[in-house]
Amino acid sequence: MHRRTLIAGALLAAMAASAPALAQDRWPDRPIKFIVPAAAGGTNDVLGRYIQEPLQKILGQPVVMEYKAGAGGAIASQYVSQQPADGYTFLLHGSGLVTVPLVQRKPSYDAVKDFVPVTLLGTSPMVLMTNPSMPDTLAQFVQQARANPGSLEWGASALGGVGQLAMEAFHEAAGIRKMVMVPYPGAGPSAQALLAGQTKYMLSTPSSVTSGFVKDGKMRILGVSTAQRSPLLPDVPSISEVVPGYDTQTWFGLVARTGTPPQVISRMADAIAKVLAQPDIQEKFRAVYVVPKGGTKALGDIIASDHTLWAKVVKDNNITMD
Repeated sequence: MHRRTLIAGALLAAMAASAPALAQDRWPDRPIKFIVPAAAGGTNDVLGRYIQEPLQKILGQPVVMEYKAGAGGAIASQYVSQQPADGYTFLLHGSGLVTVPLVQRKPSYDAVKDFVPVTLLGTSPMVLMTNPSMPDTLAQFVQQARANPGSLEWGASALGGVGQLAMEAFHEAAGIRKMVMVPYPGAGPSAQALLAGQTKYMLSTPSSVTSGFVKDGKMRILGVSTAQRSPLLPDVPSISEVVPGYDTQTWFGLVARTGTPPQVISRMADAIAKVLAQPDIQEKFRAVYVVPKGGTKALGDIIASDHTLWAKVVKDNNITMD
C-alpha cells in the first residue's frame, strides 16, 4: 500500500509540473485582450485595429481592444502589470510607457522591471510644427527663439509624455531658454491651440489631420526629429541639420507582464511579424506616418535606450509630476 501511495503521489506531482507546459502548448485557447492606454482613435488604437483581424485569423482566437485612458497611460500600464502573466492580457503602448514613470513622484510601475517586450509594431518621427506667424524655416525659427528667451509659448499634449521631454531636449540642444510650456489633454487640443495662435510651436507625431492644416497654410512643419530625413516626409529637413546631434522618435509596440511564458511571447511576436509583412498592412501603417517594424529584441533595445535618454532629460530639467 505504501508503494502504491508513493507512485500515485509521483504521478500527481508530474501532472502538476506538466500543467503549465500543456497550457502554453494550447495557447491561445480563449480571447486575448490588448489594453490601450488612451481613448479610442489614437495611433495606438488605429494600429491595433489594423492588425486585429489578420492576427485573429492566424491565432484562431478573438483579439479584443480594451481602453483604459488616464494619467498619461499609467492607469493602463499599472493595470496590465497586475494581471496574470498568462499571455492573455497585453499592453499596446508607445514611448509614454517609459517616460511617464520617470516623471512621476511616486511611479505606479517600472517600465523595465514590470514588463517584457513582445514586439515592436513601428516607429514614427516627431515633427516640429509652428503657427504661421513664426519664421518660414527651421534655421530662422531657432535664431529668433535663441534671441528672445521666454517670449514664446509651446504646447505639450501630455505632461510627462515624449512630446514634452523631446521638446526639452530640443531646447537644450538648440540653446533655447525659458520658453513657456502650456499642457493640453491630448494631441488634438494642443494642435487646436497652435492653430488659434495660443501657442507658437509644438513637437508631435504627424497625422493626416495636421497634414491637412499644413496644406491649407494654417500651420507649418519645420523639421523632423530623426537624425536623417524621414522616408515618410522626404521633403522636410531633419532638425539635426540645424541642431547637430538631435535625434529622437516615437515608437509603438506590444509588451506583456514580466513572467509571461517565453513560448507565448515568441508565438505572438511571430504572428504579428506575419501580419506586418502583408503589403496592405504596411500601406495602412505608412498612411498614418508609422514605419512598420517588428521584433522582440528591437523593442527591448528601444525601451532600454529610451530609458537612458529620457531619464537624463528628466534629471537635467528637473521635470516632475504628481
